[in-house]
Amino acid sequence: MISFFRNHLGHAPRAALSTAPLGRAPAALSAAGLGSLSAALSAAALGCLLAASNAAAQSSGGLYVTLGVGLSDAAGVEAAISGINHPTRCDRLLYTDPAEVPTDPACTGNDSRLEGGYSFAPERGLGGGVAIGYSFGAVSAEIEVFQRHQVIQEAAFTVGATASDAIVGKDTEWSPLLPPWGDISEFRGRQIYANVYYRLDNPTPLTPYLGVGGGPAWTDYRWYAGFLRKSIAEGYLEAFGGSRTNPEASPEWQRRAAGTISQIDAFVSERGLGFQALGGLDYRFSDDLSLGVRVRWVHIPDIAIDQLWTTVRSHAPVHADGTTPFESRFDFTKLGYMAGGLTLRYRL
Repeated sequence: MISFFRNHLGHAPRAALSTAPLGRAPAALSAAGLGSLSAALSAAALGCLLAASNAAAQSSGGLYVTLGVGLSDAAGVEAAISGINHPTRCDRLLYTDPAEVPTDPACTGNDSRLEGGYSFAPERGLGGGVAIGYSFGAVSAEIEVFQRHQVIQEAAFTVGATASDAIVGKDTEWSPLLPPWGDISEFRGRQIYANVYYRLDNPTPLTPYLGVGGGPAWTDYRWYAGFLRKSIAEGYLEAFGGSRTNPEASPEWQRRAAGTISQIDAFVSERGLGFQALGGLDYRFSDDLSLGVRVRWVHIPDIAIDQLWTTVRSHAPVHADGTTPFESRFDFTKLGYMAGGLTLRYRL
């Protein structure tokens, strides 16, 4: 400040100084001097702000661990079934005399198809995880292990557009006590993702951030599906024009098929590559401890399996020839989810 006045007042004529009114700065001081002083103060303030921001970024750097827990909300899972399915009348295991088994193309060929699907409505589940990472100031990189458990409601079977007569029009055959169904239970999803975040560091305790991640994802669940036929007492023979009061008048295969069940009970465990997008807001209690909220959208890869049935028409899982294993293809889609919850971050 002394040099400032020397620069502006040291070489001024004495007359100018002596004639200036008391308490009033000369014109040269008010125009050039105050402008330089304002610029100097602005530069100093900007430097202090940048220093504070750099200090905040440096204080958030280093190794850290994050714990998280919250709720997950899945999309409507879809399951499609496809495969060969001969008409019930072709099943040789429903005949005492093999010579009576039909041999027409519908029974000996592979054009008869089982096509259909299920639309499930998941309920909200629970999720939680742990991550360890390193912060490079505004950018953080971590490895996260996350697991969720989901409740998925049972769904009815819907016949597909390309299904054959072996399944189309069989509504009158199914038991009203348990119509054709599919069920996913014991659902568990696990993922190990590498995540990268960009943190919008600032002088306040609140730090928003955005991130992406990806890696292997495991999906495990138990898969049930079943088709229960009416018993004779429920009217199975009437579906073919027969009568429950005179069952012997109906063909043997109809009497033996009544009340039988075809079902699948399998544990599915598949792995694939998934990815996610994340965002959140942390509140910094100290340089080492933060509490925040985080939301994520997660893509989980579809699952396709070829699965042997557990039983077919209450006998071994074989096709109409009595020997070929009865397998169907199941395609599970829309396995992704959204989740949100609380996080606790601690710098090590």
